[in-house]
Amino acid sequence: MGRRVLDQALRSITQGVCVAGSDQVILSVNTAFTVITGYSETECVGRNCRFLQGPESDPKTIDQIREACIVGTSFSGEILNYRKDGTAFWNDLLISALKDTEDKPSFYIGIVRDVTEHRQLQEEMSSDQTVLHNILDTTLDGFWHANNEGRLLAVNDTYCRQSGYSQAELLSMRIADLEAQEDPIINRQHIEQIIREGRGQFESVHRRKDGTLWDVEISTTYHPDGEGQFLVFIRDITARKSAEKEVLQLAFYDPLTKVLNRRLFEDRLSQKLLQTQRNQQHGAILFIDLDHFKELNDTYGHQLGDVRLIDVAKRLKDGIREADTLARLGGDEFAIILGELGNDRANASLQAKKAAEKLCKSLSATACLKGVEHKTCQSDDSGKCRCSASIGVTLFSDNQLSPGQLLSQADAAMYQAKKAGGNRFQLYEANAQK
Repeated sequence: MGRRVLDQALRSITQGVCVAGSDQVILSVNTAFTVITGYSETECVGRNCRFLQGPESDPKTIDQIREACIVGTSFSGEILNYRKDGTAFWNDLLISALKDTEDKPSFYIGIVRDVTEHRQLQEEMSSDQTVLHNILDTTLDGFWHANNEGRLLAVNDTYCRQSGYSQAELLSMRIADLEAQEDPIINRQHIEQIIREGRGQFESVHRRKDGTLWDVEISTTYHPDGEGQFLVFIRDITARKSAEKEVLQLAFYDPLTKVLNRRLFEDRLSQKLLQTQRNQQHGAILFIDLDHFKELNDTYGHQLGDVRLIDVAKRLKDGIREADTLARLGGDEFAIILGELGNDRANASLQAKKAAEKLCKSLSATACLKGVEHKTCQSDDSGKCRCSASIGVTLFSDNQLSPGQLLSQADAAMYQAKKAGGNRFQLYEANAQK
């Protein structure tokens, strides 16, 4: 269900979306991306993200993108890209990195928007003040004209609507008065940097008159005429930020319980294995499967089953450490990574058993699922339900097993616990599985 929801969400987003792995090779794109670039999804997947660059793409911007991807910071800016038919277009590009537990990029999310017309509008604006004001008052972006001290000299109607301030109020203010992200000293340093470089493009957060915050993208040029002046376009990117957050959430988190999905869990497990090998530490995987969940679903319906799954996820999250990792693998199956259990295997095994026992007790405690009266849940007339779980436990350190093999071990141990009657945990032992 998560993948289907993700595909539907990607198709409905008007900006182009590109998901790439840590090697910057494209894994998927949405429909808007194919419309903007002229390439089909099949032609995009498997190619490096740089394939849209061409002879007129700015080398400095390309270097900035490359550096951001290496370091794992976000990039926001415009770059000249090329469609499949060879025509050039200005791409308003936002790249965000999803990092692993060691703060290294695992995936990249690129948000693409064709701003060719907007760019041409900026470059072709007439010096005629009447025409200029008419254009600025009808553009969808806010506009400032400010002096080199940051005092606003002119604003357009769009920014008045965006900020909630009247034109008279804004003309008595400075840029720093509207900034919610930068303090006045940093803001002044930012202005001085733009004066030196002649232009700037960056994201920030502004504060409206009513105190609410909104995400903005700033495009500004500095003109040294007279005492110096700034021409600033302010774009409301709240919807884009929300779309980016939604894409990340749908791609890597379970939409029902809001915990990690299998894809991100396996990536985190791979990173944890490398970390434990370097640190010579032990870790453990707990594989959790709910007892009699199918009967609960079949008897009372999926809606009540979903309520139970949400309750289970909360109990599991509350029962582990902040550094541990929880995921829903699918259906009624969950998994947990316990890290940093020390370098003594016996002690690590004891810690993992205690954690599993604690979770067994938590999951078997009465749950308030209104209307449930079923013997498999040991329910009563109050609608309180007691549903247990079976947990398989396997340890890992420097044993060179793959994430898939470790999950299989934990899964096998879980089935041993379920065969023994459920509502218990079982530590994986190779001999017991033969």
